[in-house]
Amino acid sequence: MRKTNYKSIFRAFIPIGIILFLVLKSELRTEGSFGGLVAFFKYLFFLVFGIVVFIYTLIKQGKNIKKGIEVRESKIILTILFISTFIAISSFWFPKDFFEKEPEFIAKDTFGTELRLLKDGKYMLRTRDYEWTTIDRGIYQIKDSIILLDEEVKEKRWGKRAKKYMIKNKNLIPIYSSGIETDSTEFLTIKLNKN
Repeated sequence: MRKTNYKSIFRAFIPIGIILFLVLKSELRTEGSFGGLVAFFKYLFFLVFGIVVFIYTLIKQGKNIKKGIEVRESKIILTILFISTFIAISSFWFPKDFFEKEPEFIAKDTFGTELRLLKDGKYMLRTRDYEWTTIDRGIYQIKDSIILLDEEVKEKRWGKRAKKYMIKNKNLIPIYSSGIETDSTEFLTIKLNKN
């Protein structure tokens, strides 16, 4: 009985593994909220590269099976290909907040900026820009109607990203290092407040 050629399986898995790694890394880091022009090029790259790898591997292994060359290895490679493709495609629709604790506080605006304060003392700040979406996670504190986010947040006035937010009535007002936001169109609206 012939031994399984693991070298050919490993060689075939390299491009499959690379595309799967890139898709999962991108989706986990951005939590599916990639926006704008960057999203177009990212998805276009994944689509083209993924289709090329899928078709090439499928045709090559199909020919091997038809010719009777390394049939066992080809079946293993095709199984890996189909499982990896399923995982990569599924990652685009996996609910990113699946493992989060229940939020105690949610504030949003119409442009996609969102601040969630979770029960375990952590926050999730999602800000959308015309070419990018940024998601920060960390620990927060509330002092005198001011929400203080940890030092990881980089301020960006255009994206309503601040380290401090003031709770006032039904609004969440960004407080930047240069001063408090005065334009009410830049305020976030509080959608949920269990505090």
